[in-house]
Parts: sequence; C-alpha cells; structure tokens
Amino acid sequence: MGKLWFKRILYVTIVVLGILIGVFVWADNELHEVLGKSTEVIDVATIVKSSEIIQIKNTNVLSEDCKHFIKNQDVVIKNGKIIRLGKNQLIEKNSVIINGTDKYLIPGLIDSHVHLKESKNDLFLYLVNGVTSVREMAGRPIALKWRKEIQKNGIGPRMFIASPPIFSESRLMGHYYSWTRQSINYSTKGDAEKELKKIKEQGYDAVKMYGFVNPEMFETTLDISKKYNIPVIGHIPLVSLGKFYKSGQIEVAHVEELTVKAMDDFGKSISKNPKEFLSYFETRSVQIAKNLKENNISVTSTVWLCESFLNQRFDLKSKLREIELKYANPKIIEGTPLYKLGWLPTRNGYEYDGDENPEAKKLSSIYWKTYAEAIHIMAKALVDHKVAIMAGTDANVATVVPGFSLHDELQSLSRLGMENSQVLYSATVEPSNWMKTNTGKIKVGYDSDLVLLSENPLEDMKNTKTIEYVFSDKSTIDKVQIATILKAIEEANNKNRTIKIDEYIK
Repeated sequence: MGKLWFKRILYVTIVVLGILIGVFVWADNELHEVLGKSTEVIDVATIVKSSEIIQIKNTNVLSEDCKHFIKNQDVVIKNGKIIRLGKNQLIEKNSVIINGTDKYLIPGLIDSHVHLKESKNDLFLYLVNGVTSVREMAGRPIALKWRKEIQKNGIGPRMFIASPPIFSESRLMGHYYSWTRQSINYSTKGDAEKELKKIKEQGYDAVKMYGFVNPEMFETTLDISKKYNIPVIGHIPLVSLGKFYKSGQIEVAHVEELTVKAMDDFGKSISKNPKEFLSYFETRSVQIAKNLKENNISVTSTVWLCESFLNQRFDLKSKLREIELKYANPKIIEGTPLYKLGWLPTRNGYEYDGDENPEAKKLSSIYWKTYAEAIHIMAKALVDHKVAIMAGTDANVATVVPGFSLHDELQSLSRLGMENSQVLYSATVEPSNWMKTNTGKIKVGYDSDLVLLSENPLEDMKNTKTIEYVFSDKSTIDKVQIATILKAIEEANNKNRTIKIDEYIK
C-alpha cells in the first residue's frame, strides 16, 4: 500500500512539474514573441546604395538656429561628411548631383525616446521617415549588436542606447521583473555596483532609471554611475520633486512624469475637481520649469502619446485608423494574453474596460481630458522658461509607429504653441548637443545626416513629411526607394500577422 501511494505521489508530482515547465516555456516564448524578433528582416542593402560624393545643388539650407532658410546653397558631401557649403560650389568629379531647387534641406531628425525591442525593420522605418538618429530608452544586447553593424557600413540610424530599466525589487519579485520586463534589479549597494559596472562594460551610453526605484537605490545608482562616468536618465523614481532636482539625474524621459508628480501632490480627485486642479497646476508648472532650468535637467516630450490616451481609451478603433498601423511590427501590436501591452482592441492596456456605469465612464473621460490639458500646460511652461526640450515619441508603445510618430510629435509640439523653429530645434540641434554627436546642423565637418523636403517646415510643421531624399552617412534614399522599403516591410509584416487589421487600414 505504501509503495502504491508513493507511486501515485511521484506521478502527480511529475505531472505538476511537467505542467509548470510547459507553462513556463509557453510564457517565455510569448514574452520573446511580442518583442517582434520573429518578423522577417527585409534586405535593405539591395534597395539602398551608397555614394562616395554627393552634391545637392541650389537648395534652401536650414540655419544652425533653425530660424530661417539660407537660399541658393550647394552642399557637398564626401564619405558621409559635409565638406563644402555655399553658393556655386565647383562640381566634383564622379559626384552624384541632386537638384535642390525650390526644396528645403534640414538636418536628419532625431527621436529622443524610442523602444526598438527586437524589431529590426524599425531601423529602416526611422530612416525612410528622415529620422537618422534615435535614443533607445530601454536597451538590450541586440541593440548594441545592431549599432556595431551600422557603424561597420550597415544601414540604419545612429543610436544612443540606454541600459535596460533599473528596478529596486529584491528576491522573487526582482527575478520576475527581470524575466517579464527585461529589467535590471538590485536592492543592495554591492549588487548595484556589479550591475552598473556591467552596464558600463557592455557599452550602454546611459543608465535608464525607472519610476518604482526606492530612494536608497536611486541615490546609490547616481553615486556609482558618477564613478563610471555614465549619465542617469529616464523616469522620476519614488522621491519628491524637490529631492529629484538636486539628485544629479540629467534628464526626464516624459513631460508626463512631471505632470503626474503634480497630480499626486494635488491630493484630490482630478475627475471631480478638474478646474481647481488646472488652476493649481498653472502655478505649479512654472515652479517645476524654473527648477529644471536651474538644475540643467532636460525633458523629452512624448506629448502626442499623452494626447492619444483619451481616444485609445474610449475610441480605440478610430485611433488605429489614424496611424500607419500596417508598418508596425505585427507581434508587437498583437501583444500577448500574459498582459495587455498590445495595440489592438481587447489587447490594449489603455482601452477602457472598467465599470460600464455611465457616471464612472464620464469621470474617467474627464480625468483623461484634464490629463492632456495638464500635459500642454507643463510643456508650455518648459518652453517659456527655456528648459531644454528634446522631441521624443516612446515609439512602439501602443499606437506610436516608429519613424512616422516623430512627425506626429512635431505637429503636437507646434499646436501647443512652440514656434516651428523651436520644434525643429528640439528634433535636431538640442538632442545632438545633448548626445554630443556631430549631427543636428548643416555645417562643414558635420556628418551628412540630412533630409531634403519639397515644402517649407517653418511654414507648416506637416511639411516634415514631404520627403524627397534622406541622406544617412554614405547612403542616399530617394522617394522611389522609400516606397520600395515600406512595401517590403508591409509584406514582411503580413507574413507574420495572426490578427487581421484590414478594418484599420486607410
């Protein structure tokens, strides 16, 4: 009898272990699938060709302060560098001549907040949209690998890569976040030292701070990062704004980080007191902006995404029809049953799925309208007090299509009151200065990251989309090649699509 019970217990144990292992394997596969790696990578090298010498003749060149265009300029590019600039430049032997008459040449655009995940075709979506540099804000080893490939004559945007996000969870919860969110976790000074040393050795350009880090580990991270001469950027952790200003973190990854802190400090229901909150926030936003300026803390925008929350919540299908959904990686937008981080209905974490009570929905709607208005108030205060603003989109978060989304962001910044010259500055000069790169200006000696437009973006920010050519290092991409790349990405996406999206395609 004893042997029989032992066999039964052993059998049950084996079955339970088998089920647990099966569930783990399935979950692990899901977590990797939603990063987009399974989508076929297009062969962009067969589409884009490089040229040693390029001359853009008789074009309008954006000034270094982005305030006006200089007429009738020739730009001579050699081996990825601007070597001459001015009127009536001599034609170089064996050069490719591009007629820039009545066109507008701007520096390559920079998206200062993206998430590449493992979706390599996104690199090409950035380029065809004139985005020649990106800041990857939750890096992975694969992004470091891609950057090395691009630097060795590959095709893709320049990349500033922050580390995986820092969490301060310990034990089982720490392992859980490391697994599900590809984060770095530590809760002691010794572990922090090991992880930050590894971040530096692996080649990451910054430490990505996340919002749930406790005060002790926040301070520890800043102290150790200073020793390794690597900046700390990203979210505002679990400290007050007063402590944050003096902390040494040099950038805030979203305007909304500042807005949400003020909402928490307000201490009342936003939905039931929207006017009172906005009146309070008008004053508070000025104080925040002044402190950021005083402490040389930059802010990345992501305004368009915050504006989208209301529609994503209550009219998601209409929102999906507004964007270039067919180019977004299908596995990223489809998400996973494990958590709602997809883009589509029933899979989108922003979509309203709460109480159907009309009053509850009304209060939720009031909250998100007030939230968007507060984002605008904060952004305006930053502009008014000359805080360094870098245009960023949070690309690959729901409805934020890589490459295309920066044009949406620039239009949002223009609508909220920034002058178009300031908007262009936020997507060229400002982030280039921040990253200390040789881009962001059309200037002799600078890298030839350029975009030739058919219409003037200083007159209308929508004109950043009128792309005739993109120049990136030694590569030149014209309108025909742009269309070919987009078609190839669309076809690759369709091959790997499980959920049809026809009803959302324009």
